[in-house]
Amino acid sequence: MKGATMNQNLINLRQRVVEASMELIRAQRAYLDAAGKSESELKEAAEDYLKATGPYDAALQELRQFLLAAEPSEFIAVELEHTERLIEALNKEKRVGSKLIEHYVEMGAQNVKPTSRHNEEE
Repeated sequence: MKGATMNQNLINLRQRVVEASMELIRAQRAYLDAAGKSESELKEAAEDYLKATGPYDAALQELRQFLLAAEPSEFIAVELEHTERLIEALNKEKRVGSKLIEHYVEMGAQNVKPTSRHNEEE
């Protein structure tokens, strides 16, 4: 029964990670769709994207803690390594997102319109 409970807990945690990652992808898509719009819309989309990292981060951290507490095995080691890589990638995304928001705030303070690469190439 213990193994079945652990498997079900792992499945539930993975499901939370997947659901949170889908929300993050939706927010990222909205941010990308905001390219070329007003600076306030772009900043808002970037902020929403950054907010969406919270539930994903929480789900990944909970999965990581579960894996750390699990009985060691090759399977657990692989899962843990994968989860830690996802956490590392998410942390990089959050840093980039924060820098983008700072950039939009600076642009707003200077009253500069954002341009997309596509517009610059025309």
